[in-house]
Amino acid sequence: MSKYLFILLSGIVFYAQSEEIKNMVEFFSYRCSHCANINNKLDSYINKNHVNFIAINVDNNDIAMPTNIMYNVAVDAGIGQQFKSTYFSVVATGMPAYAPATLSYVINQVRTPLFEKLLKDPNEKQLIKQKLNYATQLLAKYPVQATPTFLINDNALVQGEDFVNYLN
Repeated sequence: MSKYLFILLSGIVFYAQSEEIKNMVEFFSYRCSHCANINNKLDSYINKNHVNFIAINVDNNDIAMPTNIMYNVAVDAGIGQQFKSTYFSVVATGMPAYAPATLSYVINQVRTPLFEKLLKDPNEKQLIKQKLNYATQLLAKYPVQATPTFLINDNALVQGEDFVNYLN
């Protein structure tokens, strides 16, 4: 059984455990500046520590769905982090999150042959549908109140930008 330590500093909950973080789900929004701030640091931590990672956009509605679909295709094409970073950068310049023009711009920046191939693959469409259903289930199970929020090792929720700074 893992031991957990929760420390409250300045309204932020920090999480530590005796075992390493093996699984992490990030609940984020492309509208969240805190999510954008930690994006590259989070990616660095995940890669350095070989964490199983899933990012779920809390904006899980009809307006955000095309972006969510394209992000998941990008993940499967191996360019998920590039997609996410580019999207955050474009939104920071003033382009509106979830606008068709924003999504089109990002896709044109990250497009690869594998990404194009997956867009046409019926098996990929089924896989994306499963991923989106899983995201909906997690969002129903864990009512996220703020972003970023992290589900650590399937049993501890932690929120705040400072959590990733603490990890690094």
